[in-house]
Amino acid sequence: MRQQYFKIVLFSASLFALIPSIANAQSRFQFDTQSIENRIKNDIKILASDSMEGRESGTKGEMMAADYIVAQFKEIGLKPFYENSYKKSFDFLDGWVYGDSNNLTINNKVFKLGKDFYPLTFSENKSFEGDLVKVGYGIISPKDNMDDYKNLKNLKDKIFVIEASMPNNVSKSNDITDYESKIDTAIAKGAAGIIFINSDIKCDKPTRDLSSTVLKRPIPIIFADQLAYKLIMDGTVWKAKIKVDLKKVEKTGYNVAGYIDNGAKQTVIIGGHFDHLGFGGDGSRSPGSKEVHHGADDNASGTAGMIEMARYYKSVSNLKNNYVFVGFSAEEKGMIGSSNFLKSYTDVSNINFMINLDMIGRLDTSKKGLLINGTGTSTIWDSLIKVTQTNEFKIKTSESGMGSSDQMAFTLKDIPVLFFFSDIEPDYHKPSDTWDKINFPGEAKIIQYAEQIIDKADKMGKLTFVKLKEANNQTQKFKGVTIGVVPDHSYSGVGMRIDGIIDGRPGQKAGLLAGDIVLKIGEHEVNEIMSYMKALGFFKKGEKSTITIKRGEETLVKDIEF
Repeated sequence: MRQQYFKIVLFSASLFALIPSIANAQSRFQFDTQSIENRIKNDIKILASDSMEGRESGTKGEMMAADYIVAQFKEIGLKPFYENSYKKSFDFLDGWVYGDSNNLTINNKVFKLGKDFYPLTFSENKSFEGDLVKVGYGIISPKDNMDDYKNLKNLKDKIFVIEASMPNNVSKSNDITDYESKIDTAIAKGAAGIIFINSDIKCDKPTRDLSSTVLKRPIPIIFADQLAYKLIMDGTVWKAKIKVDLKKVEKTGYNVAGYIDNGAKQTVIIGGHFDHLGFGGDGSRSPGSKEVHHGADDNASGTAGMIEMARYYKSVSNLKNNYVFVGFSAEEKGMIGSSNFLKSYTDVSNINFMINLDMIGRLDTSKKGLLINGTGTSTIWDSLIKVTQTNEFKIKTSESGMGSSDQMAFTLKDIPVLFFFSDIEPDYHKPSDTWDKINFPGEAKIIQYAEQIIDKADKMGKLTFVKLKEANNQTQKFKGVTIGVVPDHSYSGVGMRIDGIIDGRPGQKAGLLAGDIVLKIGEHEVNEIMSYMKALGFFKKGEKSTITIKRGEETLVKDIEF
């Protein structure tokens, strides 16, 4: 451990040697487009380098990126935002690992974890002993005239053996063929445990990755391979005992924040997340890749933009607001960093507005140009954008302050936001999102344009927040209704804690509040975010039910109409 820390220090020192040591922000920085371009290019090349290992939150790559941002803040002359520190830690759940007690026994023969079997991410930590029953592909599809359960009886409390592949006569687009659908069908038929096998050499085996975002089912679920598979296929079975033991992986991430104290009553937040996907895994669009996911556009570009704005605003006189510059972490884990930033903020009513820079490095002037979201969150944004003319690129605006980036946490606290974004490109969440593909002149122009908007807003006093009725809960992943609440992804207790309420939606009408913990929807238990979303899938628009919540020490039941 000491050796690893020593390597981090050495690498950080080599990075910081690249940073010029100059007296103060006002004398050392020029703000013409070319100078800005040169600085952001240097920042992005370092942040998106192989040595940063993809900057995944909770890793040494994140620590190195955080230290680089701190060094920039110090050189600029920003004050530490936290007490004697630029960094503030927070804990989060980051998936699962195999525990010490995973077990598979068939006819008293014990098999080896990893070689002969492994638990699947859908599994609950449970054990069960019982008879095996082969159910083929485990598919019921009237559309394809197929029912693997048709001639099977006495299935309750059996361990189902299910083929991981699917037959040729079933449409591959049919959603009843995926693992989750097969598992849910098996549970409905009485399965007390599931063993997946794979007899088709053309079919991939199920992933060994243990995700924190997959709905856990209430039974043990494994994949049998090698000797265990051969014994099951032998046909003389039988009884088996399955035990699944998965342990939570809890990690620590760091937000980085620097401060310009202008003695004002209000504060402007300018932020962008600096974390990315590390070596792939959850969120990667290159399945199975273990390469460094560089995250040059997502979001070294926004981080460099945030740092560059800190340089600029440190050089500006007579500002009417204080300014905080934040590098959020764990955005890729569910916007956890920005949520924690606000939870530790002393008084959010003093925040005037928030600017989010996320993926501003791939400006394409021949297509959409610059996207600015959140224009409906204050009465002034549209007019400011209209009077801030530019011939450099097209501008497309959207009223909503929601969406899958860090401005959402501020919107939910009734803070006006603007989210600057140059759109998703084919390299998004792939190892190929590298620094050499960044449009540096384009990003420099976006930064200058955003600064013109902020300069005007700075002189307009306290901005008025406008609460919009959002059309959709954009965190919803499953088919079914929505209730207009935003889950708190940093919460690791039982239930789903609400981070924000969308005005005019069923949750708000039912009297739910931020901080409430949802325990049950109707008769469906809610243990975490994924089971919350699954529970919503049982209802249709217009139906009425109840929602059980914990508020402080009280357990309350509210009526709700979807």
